[in-house]
Amino acid sequence: MHETTQITYELGTVNIILNSESRNGQDAPDFHFTDYDQLLCSCFTPKELEQIAEGESAELTFNLIMDDSYNGGLIDSHLSNFAELPGKIFEGLTKGAYMSLDVQKSLGNNEQSELEMFYENIDFQLDIPISLIKENREYFIYIDFMGSTELFEDIDKEIETISINTNAIGSSLLLYKEMPRIANAKINYDNVYGGKTQYLCVIGIIALILLWKRIDFLHKKE
Repeated sequence: MHETTQITYELGTVNIILNSESRNGQDAPDFHFTDYDQLLCSCFTPKELEQIAEGESAELTFNLIMDDSYNGGLIDSHLSNFAELPGKIFEGLTKGAYMSLDVQKSLGNNEQSELEMFYENIDFQLDIPISLIKENREYFIYIDFMGSTELFEDIDKEIETISINTNAIGSSLLLYKEMPRIANAKINYDNVYGGKTQYLCVIGIIALILLWKRIDFLHKKE
């Protein structure tokens, strides 16, 4: 993926370049940011935004690399050992693909500088690799950020994408979990509640028979 978008910020312009590369034989995944105004405020300081607003030009470059667990270039011990961590939060999660994101910015004629973190949280959306797309799966991104790790749930719930809200930049691991099929859940619901309905019908019929016999008995007694 290589995509360039130019946006205006008052009198200035900002080129946003998105690059993605795959090193595991799959197609490089597309990724997006849903709010460019939010992105600018997350990547530039208030002073830098003021310079852009006055007519300065700027550039943001995002490089995303996707790898697998057999290439040591992106593997981080915190991420690769996620399954050994205590707690039920990681139960049922399966390793999908490793990723690494770096961000470079420049303002005017200044050289590019690397951004270590976003100044504010941003909405980041990633296309799920085709080989990992399957119905009844939920996706997560496990990020190693400045020596600590955090698990992010998908906030868009679309089958082909995952969206998270974060200020983290660095190495991450795409995870997924198999979820129960809705069709099976409906069948079980019908079986359980359908059976209860039949049971109540039988009880009602028996009660009517007993009531009829009682009325017939009292009638004959008179």
